[in-house]
Amino acid sequence: MKSAIASTILLSSLALAMPQPEARAAQKTDVADGMDLVISGKSKCKTNAVLFARGTFDSGNIGVWVGPPLEQDVGDEFNGDVWFQGVAEKDYPASLSDYVKTSGSKTCATSCAKTVTDYVKKCPDSNVFLSGWSQGALCTHTCLDKLKGSTALKNIKGVTTFGDEAGLMDPKDVPPFPKDIPVKQFCVEDTAAPDVLCTKTLSSGFKLPDSISGYKDLVIDAMVGLTRVAVSSEQRNSVSSILFGMASGFLGVTDYFLADVKAGKVRRWAVLPQHFKYATNGMTSDAAEWMKAQVKR
Repeated sequence: MKSAIASTILLSSLALAMPQPEARAAQKTDVADGMDLVISGKSKCKTNAVLFARGTFDSGNIGVWVGPPLEQDVGDEFNGDVWFQGVAEKDYPASLSDYVKTSGSKTCATSCAKTVTDYVKKCPDSNVFLSGWSQGALCTHTCLDKLKGSTALKNIKGVTTFGDEAGLMDPKDVPPFPKDIPVKQFCVEDTAAPDVLCTKTLSSGFKLPDSISGYKDLVIDAMVGLTRVAVSSEQRNSVSSILFGMASGFLGVTDYFLADVKAGKVRRWAVLPQHFKYATNGMTSDAAEWMKAQVKR
């Protein structure tokens, strides 16, 4: 009862602090379906393909935070000879519940593996890359695990992840990457404001929440300032839905949070604004350059 009351207070206080969304542009930028077009016979193969899994609460199938900038960067790096695709929204809701209860969506991994398999059947000579941000990074681990033993696995030329929380999860839920697949992991390691979901250690003086009110003080209050990280109208518009999703989603997983506090695993809840900086600090460009280098090897 106490946790439910505290969660309700959390949600109510957040609603008061929410920024108002801007008018949305007519063009939808959070969807990319290049590989699907090939699979359905509507487009021809390209030499390269990137399958991206968005982060928790992000919209469409590639989101607005990391997916679109990465799509632009890989398109530039490969001179347009690349299809970009997001894991299907219907298969991967990118929910807080999946992140907390199963260490990331397992239906995301199933959808990811099916898309790779179906695409390679159409384009057996194509170079395929997997990429993911946040919960989407966890998806890439499990997707590769599901591709074990398949002929499509040989087409995977590399994996790039952003803010990968695998180090905070149980290895039995998030398998390690195969040793023979090149992997490039990006993490905001800024000592002043690191992304603690992927750094190897916590910054000195960083205090993790030990209660629901502590979660509000550390995470929710900080995330209200996410608009300062946003660089596009789409990102600014998404802030309200992300904040509401965090608070309302928390209502259904409060017991998991309290269990993590007790077990010393609460760090995986520390989603802060720096977790959203991967498209503004040059890392998506670095990832695209790294992919291109794998093809040249």
